Amino acid sequence: MSIISIILLALLVILLFRVGLSILRFLIYVGIIVLCIYLGYQGILWIMENFNSYFSFI
Repeated sequence: MSIISIILLALLVILLFRVGLSILRFLIYVGIIVLCIYLGYQGILWIMENFNSYFSFI
């Protein structure tokens, strides 16, 4: 009986490891998307600020 429980425990650990890796991969993917959106927003703000200073110079 203990051999069966050890095998089931090992299968559970393997399953949790695979699910954990997929969740981790998903979180990394979402983090990269959020970082790209944030950098794009900061880039737009920087461009608008530079255009305002350029037009005020003219």
